[in-house]
Amino acid sequence: MRLVIRSVYNNNSVLVDLGARKQAIISGKGIGYHKRPGDTILATDADSILYLEDDRIKKHFATLLKDVPIDIVVTAFKAIDMAKHTYHYSVLNYIYVTLTDHIFQMYKHLMNGSYQASLVPDIHERYPTEYAIAKAVLTMVNENLNVHFPNTEVKNITLHFINAKGVDPESGPKDTLNVRVNQIVNQTFKTYGIKRNLANQNYFDRLMIHLQYLVERVQNNALDDHALNTNIEADFHRLYPKSYEISGKICDQLEEKLQIRLNENERVYFIIHIQRLIQENANPMA
Repeated sequence: MRLVIRSVYNNNSVLVDLGARKQAIISGKGIGYHKRPGDTILATDADSILYLEDDRIKKHFATLLKDVPIDIVVTAFKAIDMAKHTYHYSVLNYIYVTLTDHIFQMYKHLMNGSYQASLVPDIHERYPTEYAIAKAVLTMVNENLNVHFPNTEVKNITLHFINAKGVDPESGPKDTLNVRVNQIVNQTFKTYGIKRNLANQNYFDRLMIHLQYLVERVQNNALDDHALNTNIEADFHRLYPKSYEISGKICDQLEEKLQIRLNENERVYFIIHIQRLIQENANPMA
């Protein structure tokens, strides 16, 4: 069977059309060498195939490729698909962005020697399935990227799957609720002088995607009611006091104006997003 190439990412990865508006990433040694869009390749030449299941995942993939190397994107997407199919674990699609971004950031820290072990406490007894998934994901990341993240990284990956658990709705979120959420966040940012710029645009956009899916979880009553270990918030409060303060005000406003209750998972992820956005330095002595 011959597949039509839609895009060539590098010598070893291409995007192909499968018909019926379906697409996939085909990987294999030299599979994209001297190839152009419109050329064909044999399906039997592929070492692996990653199906892009819907339009939203295709969009996430294309967006991430602007900033993240193809091998990291493919590895993260394969890891998520493994969790869905092997562990029958349902996740909201935004995890394709958040997990990919996390792996990319950790990879950069590991390569430049600035990687630090996670401060997140061990939660495997409370979340055994998510922890098992995270262990399998870490193995896949280490093998595919030819790196060696320490086992403590499993805890960070576990949080991503806990936070993203759920089923995406057929239709998108209502514009009115999206507008209200964005207004709350942007008003708080204005108070602290936070604006989207060239330096922080990637992190700003990641936060906006997180907010989009938060709206969907609110509308579908899909907020996880299992609280994480309180040590997590305490550690972030100590390390990133300004990020903690900003995220707290956003969460309080969201709860008051939307009449919802955000769990510790959501609050922790707001701290992470805002810390990346403002690049607050850790303050271990605080």
